[in-house]
Amino acid sequence: MTLAGKYLKTTLLFLVLVLLGCDTGDDNRKYFLKVKGYAQGSTYSITYSDRLQRDFSFSIDSILKIVDNQLSTYDTNSFISVLNKSKDTCLSLKDRSMFTYCFKISEEIYYKTNRSFNPAVYPLVNYWGFYSYSNPSIDTLFIKDSLLSFIDLKNNFSLTEDSLRTYVCKKSKNSKLDFNAVAQGYSVDLVGDFLKSMGVKNFLVEIGGELSSYGKNHDNKLWRVGIEKPIDSSFIGEFEFQKIIELDNQSLATSGNYRKFKVINGRKFSHSIDPKSGFPANNNLLSVTVVCEKAANADALATSFMVMGKEKAINFIESNSSDSIFCFMVYDSANSLKEWSNF
Repeated sequence: MTLAGKYLKTTLLFLVLVLLGCDTGDDNRKYFLKVKGYAQGSTYSITYSDRLQRDFSFSIDSILKIVDNQLSTYDTNSFISVLNKSKDTCLSLKDRSMFTYCFKISEEIYYKTNRSFNPAVYPLVNYWGFYSYSNPSIDTLFIKDSLLSFIDLKNNFSLTEDSLRTYVCKKSKNSKLDFNAVAQGYSVDLVGDFLKSMGVKNFLVEIGGELSSYGKNHDNKLWRVGIEKPIDSSFIGEFEFQKIIELDNQSLATSGNYRKFKVINGRKFSHSIDPKSGFPANNNLLSVTVVCEKAANADALATSFMVMGKEKAINFIESNSSDSIFCFMVYDSANSLKEWSNF
């Protein structure tokens, strides 16, 4: 997810998802509208059908601003920034349902993926220089002896409740939360839920590359998206698609390593940080696309699988078959692109 300028989520900055199959002369087309704009350090494009021809742009912008106010680590006045700057404290979550939701779903996936997904990874990502343009000097002992303790979600953060309200509690001043890998997907879910509440029967919501579909496009066909080939020397849109995917009331998120990395002492390091080792993930995955019901889950799982690597990701998908997780992975094998998919 990406919630503000520099924090443009790794997903679609590197893997372009292009809407396909939407050009038709059918009479149904006149009921479709498209809303575009800028939010969360990226762009959004929302296509929906409405016989009343209502413009929902103001409401959509309002939803996205509330998300930023609660979850943006680049807004120094946001709730998550206030929490991150504090020492040991407990803050009330009254009227902060978005933060509460992201914490709970992140905690759930943290345990489910055996910590491959970790919303407390901020200190590590920052240490490796992925929030800046500088290349850091890496101290292996500092990572193992200090940083790994700061990112221990279970020991550093918790939700507590009394008879009146819920609180988020923080134990270490050096620990910080970062919902980048779930909140943009969650934003997509929120906009989709809003459109459903307004009686919209067909839509495709795209924010920074995360997607959610509902109903059909104006060809009365399933929504289709294309995933670009993961070529690290390419520009966005330069190469043909690696795969075309149809979405049937599903959400999609993609994460990739091939355009975002650091070169430190002549060695290339991926931006996908393994929270268990403290070091960038070392595997041959180039991109992972996840399709499931909720964009927030797809967002978090795509990030998790990039950390796990191909074989562990496949084992996870097979072990959680009841969750209906669909995945398309592109990986490097002997300097050629290979694919794995359970579609």
